[in-house]
Amino acid sequence: MSHLFFTKGLKRGLVFTLSAALLTSLLAGCGTSSPSQEIWGRAEAKEVDVNSKIPGRVIQLLVKEGDHVEKGQVIARIDNRDIAAQADQARAAIKALESQTTQASTATSLQDQTSVATLDAARAALDKAAADLTLAEADYKRFSKLVASGSISRQVFDNYQARYQAAQSGYAQAQSAVARAEAGLLQTDMSRNTEVAAQSKLEQSQAVLHQVQVALDETEIKAPFSGTVTAKYVEEGAMVSSGMPLVAIQDPTDNWINLKIKETELSKFQLNQVVHLAGRDSSLTVEGTIIDISKKAEFATYRATNERGDNDIITFNVKIQVNSDKLRPGMRFKILDGGK
Repeated sequence: MSHLFFTKGLKRGLVFTLSAALLTSLLAGCGTSSPSQEIWGRAEAKEVDVNSKIPGRVIQLLVKEGDHVEKGQVIARIDNRDIAAQADQARAAIKALESQTTQASTATSLQDQTSVATLDAARAALDKAAADLTLAEADYKRFSKLVASGSISRQVFDNYQARYQAAQSGYAQAQSAVARAEAGLLQTDMSRNTEVAAQSKLEQSQAVLHQVQVALDETEIKAPFSGTVTAKYVEEGAMVSSGMPLVAIQDPTDNWINLKIKETELSKFQLNQVVHLAGRDSSLTVEGTIIDISKKAEFATYRATNERGDNDIITFNVKIQVNSDKLRPGMRFKILDGGK
């Protein structure tokens, strides 16, 4: 009997000891921080869709997926016959307006020279008429007194009176000629305005031609930078609209890795800090420089549990510029030095 009691007591003691040990272990796991976990990120690279600015039919597609292209290389052509016809029309309009502008300029020059010469002659005639009128008026006044005193005959006086009247008439005519000549200058101004209007139309047509030439250039789709064609969205013969992508090009020399760093570890990372990373394949290692630490927090990746009562831990994006041809977008990399 005593032996049985001792055996049961021993079993209960062992169970209690194991339970206490397990509880202590669980409490220790909940109450202390676990070792730092590996920080993984995803590789990304500069990649753009090359769009068509001009709607139309694709008559040539000169690349395929995987091709390497150089900056400025023609990768596709859009049918440009309509735009080329518009350019020809604009050039013809410019040629006609250039002729009109030249004619207007010549007419203005001739009108100006004629008007100035006419005005100079009219003013000279007016000066002579004024001198003749002054002399005739003086003779008329002098002989008026003589005829009144009987010193000369009426016939002689009538001759000087007629000269005076003729001088008055000649002076009036000279004044009219000067007025007409001055009006001719206004015609010159009108001709000059016509010339300016023709020049303005010429400049407008030249601007239209420039726009058409820009559109004509846009029918050749060129690579915006050197890189690799990663996607082809259309085939030759397809109709495309303005802004529609034709291919995607990736720059293999402009790539980076984005890491989501917990706020509790963010202080370990600084701008311009050099870090080392390894891929899923442990033999793939790269070096990069931190070029951006986001000021805006990501959503809470690390959620607290009600039982623990901890606060959520938010993360911030850390961008590491690598620029290595070993990287492919989507690859996963972990940081080796963990920040310092």
